[in-house]
Amino acid sequence: MIELPFPSFQLSFLLVAALGSFLLRRWERAVLFFFGTLLTVMGIGVWQMPLDSPPLAVPLVPFALDLDAGIWAYGLRLQLRESNEPVVVAVFVLLGVGMLLATVASQGRLFPPSVLLVGLGYAGLALIVDAPMPLVLLAPIFLGMLITVGVFSIQVGGVRDSLGAFRIILPPILAIPFVFLAAWNIEQLPLNPQDTRIAANAAQLLGAGILILLAPVPLHSVQPQLGESSPPIASALAILFFQTLVLYVVYQAATIYPLLRGSSAFNLWLSSAGLVTLVWGGVAAAGASHPGRLWGYAMLHDWGLILLLLAGPDDRSRPFIVALFAVRVLSTLTAATGLAQMRRAAGDLELDSLHGVGTRLPWSTTAFLLGSLGLAGFPLTAGFSAHWSALQALAEVDWRFAAVVLVSSGGVIFGFVRMVGVFFGRLENTRLPREGPLGIAFSLLTILLVSGIAIAPQLFERPIARTLLALD
Repeated sequence: MIELPFPSFQLSFLLVAALGSFLLRRWERAVLFFFGTLLTVMGIGVWQMPLDSPPLAVPLVPFALDLDAGIWAYGLRLQLRESNEPVVVAVFVLLGVGMLLATVASQGRLFPPSVLLVGLGYAGLALIVDAPMPLVLLAPIFLGMLITVGVFSIQVGGVRDSLGAFRIILPPILAIPFVFLAAWNIEQLPLNPQDTRIAANAAQLLGAGILILLAPVPLHSVQPQLGESSPPIASALAILFFQTLVLYVVYQAATIYPLLRGSSAFNLWLSSAGLVTLVWGGVAAAGASHPGRLWGYAMLHDWGLILLLLAGPDDRSRPFIVALFAVRVLSTLTAATGLAQMRRAAGDLELDSLHGVGTRLPWSTTAFLLGSLGLAGFPLTAGFSAHWSALQALAEVDWRFAAVVLVSSGGVIFGFVRMVGVFFGRLENTRLPREGPLGIAFSLLTILLVSGIAIAPQLFERPIARTLLALD
């Protein structure tokens, strides 16, 4: 029996799946359900199996899967290790769950093959453990290429503003020159070890490049823009894939280049950018009149809180960041599920079309509201415990930070309270169809999941602890 390295199996499987889903695109729902289930099971299976376990026999094929083996390709070594396993598993599960959710509301007939190709790229990037240059310095180029391909997966479902989707490409493109200049300064360090200016320049340039990749305000516009004009599930996957890999790159940079953490300028930039981002998310959400943009501003507010915690000078904030991002994924996908069904039923997300939508699609509307409010840490939502813990951590450093976060969260909550009055008010569009059984089932499943995490947040403790161990 042939022993196949995990990277070869993973990339080959995703490529074959993308080709198969393209050939079978007429049976879109069946393809989404089949590959979504398979990818979710595979991701959970890899997470459960120790990396040093014996090669696993794959049913129906004459080879065994070696989780610990790596491959060399084009000067890059790809291998599954403890340090990148959470990221690879996250890409698999995100891809699988996103495809399952898309069975309820079509994101476009070409969505399955395009999103599988995007997932292949992100999974391959996460598997890189050795390269001619550190992954941190190559990341903007790879992310730029991946996000360019990812724009297609967003547009295949119908986009009102095509140029808006391309805004997601700007951060990696703008970050490339800063990171390359930082790489040049880093190469000069061994030649001039006494020159402290070179180290300072390298730290500032690398910090600027990473800050651009994190896309705070004013590079934030893609999140509300995608929420307004693009298919919700496709938009959520594009944003979450990118942010998952960017956070991984940030931790890699902090590990490889301690000078970055020692740069007071970088910490100041990051804390300022995080504060402005979460405040703008709250202010804009309070005045938003489009449910998609409101959802985008809620995501922006939550992302600003993560950036603010990233600015911490030590690793004490790391558990809060991992917990916040975990519930961010759960809340975002829950909201996207409800919003996608509302968009499919109404034909668009203009507020005039959604008056009284909650009377016809109560479960979808509830899923959208609960998921979105979780991004603001509203009580009895999945994000409450993580946001509350983050607020306590910020208050220990400076109570004013916690107060600003709390007030900004109030702006997001106020925006959704206004939406509740619209969604559950008098029905104006009598042509709105009622929810189908499949839509009810998926919406109810996501509602039960976020409610379960809200009631018992300790369910996330073990995955978070294992992720923290890998990051160390």
